[in-house]
Amino acid sequence: MKKWIKAVALAMAAASVLTLGACKKPAEDPDAALKEDVLLNNFEGWAPDLQLARFMNGFGKISLNSDSQYVSKGEKSARLDPLGWTGAGSLPLVYFPTQSDTFQFDYSDFSYVDYVSFDIYNANGEEKTMNAGLVSKVTSIESINRVCDQEFTLQPGWNTCTIQVEASVLAITADITDIKGVYFMFENAHSLNVTEDTPKYYLDNIMLVKKDEKSSTEFEIILRENEIADFELLYQQYMVANDNPSTVEVVNAAEYGLVAPSGNKVLRVVLNGVNTGYWKYFRISEVLIQATKLNGMSEAAAQNAYICFETYNNTDSAVNFPLDFTRASDGKAFLSTSNNCAPKQWTSYEYKITDILKEEPNFLKDPGQFLLNYKDDSSVDREFFFDNFRIEFRN
Repeated sequence: MKKWIKAVALAMAAASVLTLGACKKPAEDPDAALKEDVLLNNFEGWAPDLQLARFMNGFGKISLNSDSQYVSKGEKSARLDPLGWTGAGSLPLVYFPTQSDTFQFDYSDFSYVDYVSFDIYNANGEEKTMNAGLVSKVTSIESINRVCDQEFTLQPGWNTCTIQVEASVLAITADITDIKGVYFMFENAHSLNVTEDTPKYYLDNIMLVKKDEKSSTEFEIILRENEIADFELLYQQYMVANDNPSTVEVVNAAEYGLVAPSGNKVLRVVLNGVNTGYWKYFRISEVLIQATKLNGMSEAAAQNAYICFETYNNTDSAVNFPLDFTRASDGKAFLSTSNNCAPKQWTSYEYKITDILKEEPNFLKDPGQFLLNYKDDSSVDREFFFDNFRIEFRN
């Protein structure tokens, strides 16, 4: 009798285990939502897609189109009439945010984004050039940091384009979990008004296409003692960007007939000359600056410390290259000084850190980024080389 009772009890226990196993839910993937493709903008209505569009550089006009010839999918698309400030050579830019409190969406985490795709109709009857990429930071109402910039040659009619999200490069200068938008930048139309002759495009279906594996969000910045940027390592070229499309690349100095002040490589920068008369800049990333000894340096150490670098001006006349320092917290620039760079030679610059602290006492706690300014007062391209951004300690 006892054996029978024991057998029944064991059977009931086994059944109980099986029942519990059958009722147990599989573990949920915490990143499931991040792995889903996102239709960021389909332009089927004014809100939110066109309402949230942000214009820069005198962009021009954006409107809702319902002509099916210019619709890739659905019933509507966005008509773009890029202009730019007339006579100024500015490149009209529009970007579409990846997040909105008003419309309660947030797609700014690009950890799983493989590429961004979009359809654009070139209605100009000839090839046109356009740049597109990602907004990593909005520094002011008039300024953004652009990453993953790509140039596209648009054929007349529909073009399907993709912006590759190169996570290994993106992680160097941006937070891949907080991408602010997708931008589109066009040639200047040299017109104040939209006319039959000004460029016209139709944009549709901006998609964030995901992948299965999460991208790494970390990048190890390797610096030598007291180095800011010596450009001997290729990654440092991605730490420098221009607010105007131009050449920014790390090169071997000897290939350009130069002797590098330090090492063998230098940063080559070619500034586009459109003679706007405006001040423009290129910047050294705050991600890099914050990895240097400037970040957290004591005021005692700063008493004998200098920020130094060299510039080679490969033009026939002196050029003023003021260096601004900015706060990381709000992008505000301070301590701009004149630096006349003599033609056809290396010029050395130095800034005493205590002078910077007089202008911004929190500089060593919030060093931000460096802005090298230049006046666009030439109608021809100009070539410069930079090297050996460093900290020097002197007795």
